[in-house]
This record gives sequence, structure tokens and C-alpha cells, in this order.
Amino acid sequence: MRVGTPRPTNVTVLAVLAIILGVFSILSGLEAILLGFVVAPYVGFAGTFLLGLGPVGFVSGLLGIVYGIGFLKRKGWSWTLGMVVAFVSLVSSIVLIGLLFTSSPVEVIGSFVAFLFSLTAFISVTTSSVTIFFLTRPHVKAFFERGPATETHAELTEVN
Repeated sequence: MRVGTPRPTNVTVLAVLAIILGVFSILSGLEAILLGFVVAPYVGFAGTFLLGLGPVGFVSGLLGIVYGIGFLKRKGWSWTLGMVVAFVSLVSSIVLIGLLFTSSPVEVIGSFVAFLFSLTAFISVTTSSVTIFFLTRPHVKAFFERGPATETHAELTEVN
């Protein structure tokens, strides 16, 4: 690792965002699991859907916290993990939006829950896109040693 190279501001912002969204994802995953157990006896599909979605949200939240902390500590593996999680999240959110808009509200638990899922999916598309965008910037890749050093990075490492 290059010693003395300052962390780009957008890496810090992405790290904090990943940690905050990770906590919310863990909580919503646990909530979906608990709600799935409650509603499963009454409406089979909705309970199964929530029981399937809950662990995904929980694991996604854990991974977000892990790569967010890795961003702050300048771990090279966190760049890879962040890209993988952002890409998988982007694709799955787009698929979820497609499913929600092609299904009738009755098929997707109810219109209010469908609205919440679509809102969450749109937020996920936005945050995943922003994460992918910033992680592919040359100075960020250089910070994580995933690409050639930019002029700014080369000058900073020579000075220090």
C-alpha cells in the first residue's frame, strides 16, 4: 500500500453510506423474517416471500458493513467486495422492480407492501449505481491499488 496517500472524500462518503445502509438492511431483514413467520400461516406466498427476502437483506447488510469498514481501512479486498455487492444489488433490484410492476398488487402481498418494496428497490438501484460509478473512478481505483496511479496519487506518494 502507498503510505501517506489521503483517502478520497467519495470513498469516505461511500464507506459511511455503506455502514448506515448496512445497519438498516440488517434491521429490515430481521423484520422481514419475523413478519414472514407471523403472516405465513395466513397467507402462504407472502410469508414465504418475506422469509426468503429477509435473510438476503440481512446478509446484504452484513456485507455492506464489512466493505464499508474495509473502505475506511483502505483494504484492497473491500473494493472488490463493494463492486460485487453493488452489482448484485443493482441487478436484483431491477428484477424486483420488474416483478412488482408486472404483478397485480394482490399477487405481491398487498399494494402498500409492494410500494415499500419498490421504494426500497429504487433506493438500492440509486445507491448501487453511485457506488459502482465512484469505485470505477481512476483516483479511487489507484487508492485501492486496483489501477495505475493517477498524477495526483503519483505526486503524493513521491512527496511522502
